[in-house]
Amino acid sequence: MEQARRSYAFYLCTSCDEPYFGGTIECADEEEGERPGEDRLCPQCSPKSQIVCRNPVEHRGYHVWKCRYCCNPSRYVCYGTVHFCEECHDRNSQRVKEHQRRRNNMGRRGQQVTMPPLEPIPCRGGDLCNTHPKPNGHDCHLNGPSHKCEQVYHCAWCISTPSSFTNNNAVVEEEPGSQNLIINPSGERGMVGWKQVNRTMNWRVEQSEVPLNESTTTNFVSSFQWCGMSQTIPLHRIVYNPSSVRLEVSAKFMGRTDCPSVFQMQVVLLDDERRVVHRVETSALSAPADYWERSCLIIEPTRGAYEVVIMVFGKDERFWQGNFGSKVAGCSVRILCPEHELENVLRPGGILERDERPKEHGLLFLLSNLLFPIALVLFAWLFLE
Repeated sequence: MEQARRSYAFYLCTSCDEPYFGGTIECADEEEGERPGEDRLCPQCSPKSQIVCRNPVEHRGYHVWKCRYCCNPSRYVCYGTVHFCEECHDRNSQRVKEHQRRRNNMGRRGQQVTMPPLEPIPCRGGDLCNTHPKPNGHDCHLNGPSHKCEQVYHCAWCISTPSSFTNNNAVVEEEPGSQNLIINPSGERGMVGWKQVNRTMNWRVEQSEVPLNESTTTNFVSSFQWCGMSQTIPLHRIVYNPSSVRLEVSAKFMGRTDCPSVFQMQVVLLDDERRVVHRVETSALSAPADYWERSCLIIEPTRGAYEVVIMVFGKDERFWQGNFGSKVAGCSVRILCPEHELENVLRPGGILERDERPKEHGLLFLLSNLLFPIALVLFAWLFLE
């Protein structure tokens, strides 16, 4: 807790009187100046989020905010409520450092130095900037220092459920198919079911600052070099014909507001001799700072498929000691097909038969089962003597 107070800045919302995270101490507003009271609103109380989200309290981790000074989605929040993309955040950091340097030099001479404002990048407007929605009644985005230039582009939760708002965002519905075949998809049980790929740089499990949903409060987190973990799904024990199934492999990832990070996912299909018959991967994706983003790969039926291996990789981009890299939760492998066809695809009890613990084999297993009861008998005999 003491380290968090030294590292992060929290502000009191003027609407609900609850504290909320507003960036790092490095980006606290001693250089920016005290902001007006109406600008001290937590994300769920802000009318900006209420415009596009039907439940801003629960969905606050899924809001995609616009950068205040340009049209790009933000990756940082500073000064309590100012959202920055990576480029504008770097420009602002340079502005603050230059001001501090000039103030130190001029202060020795007794001269006052005023910090110049950060120049916004104007929106091109109209069809030249049509990637993200614009504020109602405007033909272009509002970019600049005013709090009116803040905007929530969309809520990832709302647009991914059938009951979402119809705010020019297409509804994304989950394709019908099996339940999730992954064991321990978000670290609820530590690292059970997962194998670390890099022996010297490992994934860890942490309590989520932004929970994935109401029932998922943990996530995996990577470190300053590539961390990798994998899980193997024995398709041959779950479906009648592994070569005929269509697979959906996905994971949700995010980063931190103070340390940019990257995420990558790879899927490998193996045959019954563990030879690779198919491999596909995402590119290295920048992790968003304040919401969970979903990465998904669709695997078409592959001849010779016997097992599927999901591998997730992550790291931070500032080489910070510790686990400050990308976060992962909600890992999923599903068999896609209409519900009425599942009983013809899945083996009876195949999913339930998956063993979540490593099995013991061979001589060690035999000896442990034989010697343990013998040791108990000897201990009892010695004790009674």
